Amino acid sequence: MKILEATYQLAESERPGGTKPSAFSIPVGAAGLMRDSQRHLATGKKGFTLLELVIALTIMGLMAGIVFSSFRLAMNSYLKSQVEMEREASRRILKGQIRRQVGSLFPLRPVASFNKSGPESEVLGGADPTRAFAPLFYGSPDSVTFITVTPLVDFDKPGLTVVRYGPAEDEYGDYYLGSMEASFVGLDSFVQMVQIPSGKPLPLIEGVSQIEFEYYGYDPETQTFDWYSEWFGDERRAVPTAIRIVYDKGQVVAIVNASFFGGRVQSGVRNLLGRTN
Repeated sequence: MKILEATYQLAESERPGGTKPSAFSIPVGAAGLMRDSQRHLATGKKGFTLLELVIALTIMGLMAGIVFSSFRLAMNSYLKSQVEMEREASRRILKGQIRRQVGSLFPLRPVASFNKSGPESEVLGGADPTRAFAPLFYGSPDSVTFITVTPLVDFDKPGLTVVRYGPAEDEYGDYYLGSMEASFVGLDSFVQMVQIPSGKPLPLIEGVSQIEFEYYGYDPETQTFDWYSEWFGDERRAVPTAIRIVYDKGQVVAIVNASFFGGRVQSGVRNLLGRTN
């Protein structure tokens, strides 16, 4: 700017009469210098400083992080919901299989059974002849063993199958409702399943810590249907009308299609449905 002022003063002193110079009277060098100065000022007004650029990038990074976190949270929620839906669908399928297997319970009557004291007792050899007509069924509060015609594991091998439901533990220490099966080849196979079952249980309902079995049937003494915590075939001389499996998050009620009660079964089933619905 000092150069421009000096140039104007020089041009004014050289003009006669002291008149101010016009735009055309400015020296060429001064005009170019003025244009460069104006261009510099215009460029400085339109550009960004380094601080402004850093602030803009920081804001964009924060916004991108928020968007990514929201997207990841939504994806995690979606995946968890999908996994839970698949687990619930699997539970429904397995519950249906439990109902079908229990519904196909077969009240097999052997030539001998074991007494009411439980699996530690010895198999009777005809001490009580009436027990030869008692069905093979052993139900306690923590497990149930019965004969069925619908296996879940060896479904390609039809025939009578000994089934045991009860709690089991996996390699991680988590508990689940498990099922064990074996082909029925005589009374010993049933007694072995009650006393010392061998093999790895098939998971039916996973992620449970408490499992309890209840049995619905007719009590000859009270002449009424009710739920019982135990049911032994050689005591009752019959299989229960239904089995209820109660666990942490719900229950499964399976109605037995076979029974020795005749017309009483229909009344008992209607009563059962009325109380569980």
